[in-house]
Amino acid sequence: MAIDLKKRVYASKAKSGSVILAGWAQDIQILGKLAFITLRDASGQALLVVKSDLKNFKELSNLNRESVISIKGKIQKSKSKKFNKEILVGELEILNKAEPLPIEFSGKVDTSLDKRLDWRFIDLRNPKINAIFKIQAQVSQSFREFFIKEGFTEFWPPEIIEAAPEGGADLFTVDYFESKAYLAQSPELYKEICTGTDFEKVFCIIPIWRAEKHNTIKHLNEIRQMDIEAAFKDQHSIIDYLDRCVKYIVKDVLKKCKEEIKLLNPKLKVPQTKKLSYKQVIDSLNKHKFKVKYGDDLSPDAEKKLAEIYGENTLVFIHSWPTSQKPFYIMTKDGKISEGFDADYGGLEIASGGQRIHDPELLKERLKDKGLNVKDFKFFIDSLKYGIPPHAGWSIGLERLTMIICGLKNIREACLFPRDRSRLLP
Repeated sequence: MAIDLKKRVYASKAKSGSVILAGWAQDIQILGKLAFITLRDASGQALLVVKSDLKNFKELSNLNRESVISIKGKIQKSKSKKFNKEILVGELEILNKAEPLPIEFSGKVDTSLDKRLDWRFIDLRNPKINAIFKIQAQVSQSFREFFIKEGFTEFWPPEIIEAAPEGGADLFTVDYFESKAYLAQSPELYKEICTGTDFEKVFCIIPIWRAEKHNTIKHLNEIRQMDIEAAFKDQHSIIDYLDRCVKYIVKDVLKKCKEEIKLLNPKLKVPQTKKLSYKQVIDSLNKHKFKVKYGDDLSPDAEKKLAEIYGENTLVFIHSWPTSQKPFYIMTKDGKISEGFDADYGGLEIASGGQRIHDPELLKERLKDKGLNVKDFKFFIDSLKYGIPPHAGWSIGLERLTMIICGLKNIREACLFPRDRSRLLP
């Protein structure tokens, strides 16, 4: 490379004097003896002015948009309506000439989501799409910061397992040498085990896999979960962690991702809180002419109705569900009402959790009630025999929380490279 990129600065830092920039030629216009190039890099854009006496000026007529270039030039005032300053180019180097673009990523032309995902590495060059994942990065960072401040320890559970931690058959099978194994659908049992150690309080951010044959706007087969578990907690004290954590995350995003939020969801505010028992929710839905029976799960339409009743900007915590609607590991005190909860935000379930069973004999009973083989969970049942305290936890979907914060309509938009029933590429 002729231009010394060690001295390169970002477009947003180019204020005066001579500068070296490098990035993508987002737009190229040749008007007689002048060429105007909008250069884009990670920080923003800069307007380049190229005169015809530049030695490789003629190459610009065959240069496709999104080619990678570097330039050396001098900053001067601009007459452009969009830019206050421009850079008069003294040297220009084409680092990688792009082929004609297979999709229009600017947003000026409608492109279907499927087509955009087929060419995701180009789609991500749209500042609005890129902003989603800058916000998502901040969401995960804020989650981690919150729980470190709360005295939690980060841990990494195995992703290849022998039995389903949440029961059911919706697992991806893995050939594991001479044995059959599965991709983990949850870190549940391992985080519970950790509460019986001197950690007491743990969290993780990990991928999980569910082989459910969904084809909806809110389901993926590979997702990222943000999980916590804490000793000596019940469902209400663990709900408090979730309430404060989501508000902390949203506040952080509003503070640290101002430009991205302006692009995506300028109406975003820190949410309010509403805590209701499952029975209160059923009564409230029926009162508002939405028919649902006690003992039923809440449909997507029911979740939307709750947002309509209590407000889109409200975290609705639904606690004390019927035991029949919760996984085998959720504590039940009388066999009918559990210590489990769900959390809805913006008409979408974003989290579930509750107090867990720490009594090995009760856990065996619940496994049998769910039609699961007690032998498959021997290692976990054994762990309860040696002093695991009462404990509780929850998991929140990173993509679903990103959907709500960014105001998105489809969870695939909140996943960098989504995996669903029909997509394994790119």
